[in-house]
Amino acid sequence: MSSSRGRDVSEVFADFVSGCARFLFYLGGVASIVAAGLLIFTCFRLGSDPDAAKQTAEALRNVELFNKILIVGVIGVGVGASVMFWGEDVHGVLQLIFAAALYFAPLYLPSLTQGSDANEAIRRSYGSLQDGGIVLGVITIVVLIAELAQKARERVKHGVKADQLKYGKNIKAEPDKLNVFLGKCWQMPFCRKFVRDKCPIYHSKRTCWKEQVGCMCEEEVIKGAMENRPIPKDALLAVAAIPRNNRLTPAQKKERCDNCVIYNEHQRQKYRAWLPSLVVGFILLYVLLRTPLLAATAGVIKQINTAINGATLGAAQKNAIPPIFTELLLMVAFLVVLSYCLKTLEYAVFKLKI
Repeated sequence: MSSSRGRDVSEVFADFVSGCARFLFYLGGVASIVAAGLLIFTCFRLGSDPDAAKQTAEALRNVELFNKILIVGVIGVGVGASVMFWGEDVHGVLQLIFAAALYFAPLYLPSLTQGSDANEAIRRSYGSLQDGGIVLGVITIVVLIAELAQKARERVKHGVKADQLKYGKNIKAEPDKLNVFLGKCWQMPFCRKFVRDKCPIYHSKRTCWKEQVGCMCEEEVIKGAMENRPIPKDALLAVAAIPRNNRLTPAQKKERCDNCVIYNEHQRQKYRAWLPSLVVGFILLYVLLRTPLLAATAGVIKQINTAINGATLGAAQKNAIPPIFTELLLMVAFLVVLSYCLKTLEYAVFKLKI
């Protein structure tokens, strides 16, 4: 009864959080669109009005209000979307695109609004749009880092799903288990002691996944342990006692290994070993190559700015990009690449079983 009541409470709480997230997302989305639209309209209005200087004071008050609405709106969008679409890759990409569209507004809006940043209100409008882009971008980066950390932790903890296993699916860790990190099959926590003592793989000091014969899949190994067959203690002599199943092809034997709880524990530990190496490698790469990569990123932004200015026949303004944005853009690029590298590592370890 208490467990049922606990589940009911947790479900109600989850529904409440989900409802709050939807409210924040939709309300923030409306606020962001309205505020961004009014800021862009301000640029249009002042850019096309020859008497814009007379309206600058009132426009500045409006821009200050729109800026606050936009900041609150993008926070609602970022937080709400993160809860609603947690774990989905596409929402982070879309948020980054939206954040970039806001931040790069000074690059493309002048060609549309015909406004000059010599007008203080127009300049403040551009700055407000960029503020919204920075806030949304920072939220997205934090969420991406949290999602990557959670996915990596789950993979390290659980490996592949239990329902993907055939051999040893319901086997639990032995009470007197061996647990050598990246050890051999008989050093894994799922290797059963009563079989291990009579297992030719153990006495030959080899691994079942290399021999493609093991205690979870090969009848002769289990039968030998049940019948208490003597196994030579010498490693070279024990190799001759390893049963060879010629009825199965190498591909079929590999499939058995791919579905074995012991081999998948080995793969899980392999992922644990590669994961920190990959993350630390990316951090070192960022630290060592930060200066040239920042210069390259700034060069790309400058080329985009020049291209837009040329395509609009000089209507767009050439605006200086703050160093902080170049740094954030480089961090986003590294996070995206790291995300796909982690996916590649997962695919190689848990799907291809490399």
